[in-house]
Amino acid sequence: MAVRISIIIPVYNAASTLRAAVDSILAQDMDSIELLLVDDGSSDETPALCHELSAQDARVRVITQKNAGICAARNRGLSVAHGEYITFCDDDDVFMPGALRLLWQAAERERADVVRGDYRLLREQGDGTFREQKHDSGQKCALCTDGYEAFLQNSGPQFVWNALYRREILQDVRFDERCRYGLEDFIFNMTVYTKTDRAVYLPQVVYQHYESAQSTSLCQSSQALRGRIRVLEPWMAAEYAAIQKRCAPSQQKKLWALRKAEAVTFLMHQLRDAKAPAALRRYAWQTLRTVLQAYPSCTLDFWQGTGQNKKKTVALLLYQLRMQRLYDLLSGKQSTK
Repeated sequence: MAVRISIIIPVYNAASTLRAAVDSILAQDMDSIELLLVDDGSSDETPALCHELSAQDARVRVITQKNAGICAARNRGLSVAHGEYITFCDDDDVFMPGALRLLWQAAERERADVVRGDYRLLREQGDGTFREQKHDSGQKCALCTDGYEAFLQNSGPQFVWNALYRREILQDVRFDERCRYGLEDFIFNMTVYTKTDRAVYLPQVVYQHYESAQSTSLCQSSQALRGRIRVLEPWMAAEYAAIQKRCAPSQQKKLWALRKAEAVTFLMHQLRDAKAPAALRRYAWQTLRTVLQAYPSCTLDFWQGTGQNKKKTVALLLYQLRMQRLYDLLSGKQSTK
């Protein structure tokens, strides 16, 4: 029987969490799946656990490589996956019961190349417990009928672990291996949207993401922040290319302003969370300004965000006035989700 879905898990030193992630996938009510565990040079008991899990279930395959980062591990999985569809899971997260069947049925019914679902985000607190970070689930929509702006607004942050992809559409799409500290999901998805408009969003929760204190989702060190600053250019290039491909000329200016506001707000939060020193802040904003100078701009384009997201509108205004440090005082400890 042909493989319907390949699930790729990049694995690194995940001996304490991997079994729960694997169990959540093997318990899915889907026939003919393959689970690819790509061990990215783990140095703990993870390799032995991967092989133990494979021995217990023939659907589990183990691929090993020297440590090269999450993007390289996902790319390795993409190169050997056999499924008609592909999805991703982190080694410390879980799929919700029935998630894969829900996504697969939507893809078949809508003849979609991408189906996104909602997710639960649980962030680790100072005492080691996890607290859910609430966010708006959005409304069901399709890129090809509702438009790119509506699709992005409803489907939220463009992660890869709450989405199902038709493998055919990913033939020449890979993760940018320069992204060692995040943003790879956004670049990957924007590249996909230049290939197809057959994308659907469902508001049902399909995935549970745990953001631990050591997670690459957080940015609490200068090294991580510098890593993200270095990939601002490919991120904005991917965003702009997708807008050019998916929006009519009359809509491009407005959506580009909103995506710029997304980048500005993102960087403001990164700088705040990392408690970045003045020199690193200057480097970050100089880099972003240099990146954005390559694209058409309007002095007052922050007004394009009004009525959509006031927080992002304020962020873009402060950025254009070169008063972005004030955002720390206005935002406090609010979640970015």
